[in-house]
Amino acid sequence: MRTPDHDALIETITVLSRDLATALGQLTDAPAPVQARARAVLSTNLATYAETVQDKYLEQDIVYAVGK
Repeated sequence: MRTPDHDALIETITVLSRDLATALGQLTDAPAPVQARARAVLSTNLATYAETVQDKYLEQDIVYAVGK
């Protein structure tokens, strides 16, 4: 099995998270049910990531980033 290119993976995460932030920003004026669906999708995906990689710091990182 080959070793993943970590730099390329980080670049992919950077681009995707920037695109995610842009898409979420476009939901600012969306109806509450639409915003709730977006939060549910995001929460589910983050929880799946945290569980899959056993990232015990993810919640702390998010709280810190949002509080900045």
